Amino acid sequence: MLPWGDRRASPLGHIQVYGRLMRIIVDGYNLIRQSASLSRIEGWDVEAGRRELVKRLSDYQRRKRHQIMVVFDAAEGVYSSPRQERMQGVSVTFSKRGETADEVIKRLAATGRESVVVVTSDQELAGFAERQGATAIRAEDFERRMMGYGGVSEKEDEIEEGHLLHKKKGKAKRLPKAHRRREAKLHQL
Repeated sequence: MLPWGDRRASPLGHIQVYGRLMRIIVDGYNLIRQSASLSRIEGWDVEAGRRELVKRLSDYQRRKRHQIMVVFDAAEGVYSSPRQERMQGVSVTFSKRGETADEVIKRLAATGRESVVVVTSDQELAGFAERQGATAIRAEDFERRMMGYGGVSEKEDEIEEGHLLHKKKGKAKRLPKAHRRREAKLHQL
């Protein structure tokens, strides 16, 4: 592995970032409900909304070769233990009875730490993931990247909002190491 983060495919075919697998954990219903098209599909049929999300994640996984897990709350808590299955190459997990998808995601973020990217617009869950060393990305931003539209960096976002209308003078300051690592991971999405 080269020191500047060269990506190399592992024997399993997953992309490695800084020597580790990049694992994307998606808060399933959160992403569906933040997406205009997915929420419209879910409005007709919840199962169809989940299938469409898994299809889109599968297409994204084929392009980027990241390891992806989507977590849903179990319908009416019917499972006594978390149920996992693979659909179109994507790992799909349903929480067990008495446990929310957020609790499952927190547990996975705590064990995966720096190799994990959590996709959610839930601020409490995103904050927890980042405190554990994982990277969090808003569902809307991930959907844009997933659909191939790219993402807007924080700097571009500030320029669009008019905060950086003039060129700054002086020596540029280096961003904190944690911020640089986060940006490097998000660049890989």
